[in-house]
Amino acid sequence: MSLLTDVVTVSRRNLIVVPVLLAGAAVAVALGMAGTHFWPGTQPLPTWGFSAPQTFKAYLSSAVLVLIVGQLLTAVWIYRFHAPKPVHVFHRLSGALAFLLSLPVAFYCLYSFGFQFGTGATRRVMAHSLAGVVFYGAFASKMLTLRLKRTPGWLLPVLGGLVFTSFVLAWALAALWWFRTVGFAR
Repeated sequence: MSLLTDVVTVSRRNLIVVPVLLAGAAVAVALGMAGTHFWPGTQPLPTWGFSAPQTFKAYLSSAVLVLIVGQLLTAVWIYRFHAPKPVHVFHRLSGALAFLLSLPVAFYCLYSFGFQFGTGATRRVMAHSLAGVVFYGAFASKMLTLRLKRTPGWLLPVLGGLVFTSFVLAWALAALWWFRTVGFAR
């Protein structure tokens, strides 16, 4: 009887995964639809002292990448080695800063270029578009997981890994590509 109770408890606990993932998927789909139907815009965007909006995005997303690598390192420290309180604070602050700095990049991507998928888009651009919306969907699911009680222990690291991987992929397909194509000029 105890084994059956344990199995039922684990099954109920895993059920919370479904709405968490659906919420993230809804965010990703909403961003993709907004980028397809409402944008790209026709108004020029400010370059903030850079030579082009793409250069601005490449440098700002590179700063976000540094913060996200810091997120990965501090997350491992926190969850594997019981880090001291200041590491927890740094993890939260650097995560908030990374998210805030990613918003102008996402806005520029969606507003200037839209969500490009299908006919006319290169594979690199399609993969970048998908990685970008997956990043925000995974981020939404991860934040929801942090607020819910009784989520499975594996869910947070998996979502954190998806946030990290999707951002690194989006960065490599846009910023790294830009630096390799255009160079590091401002």
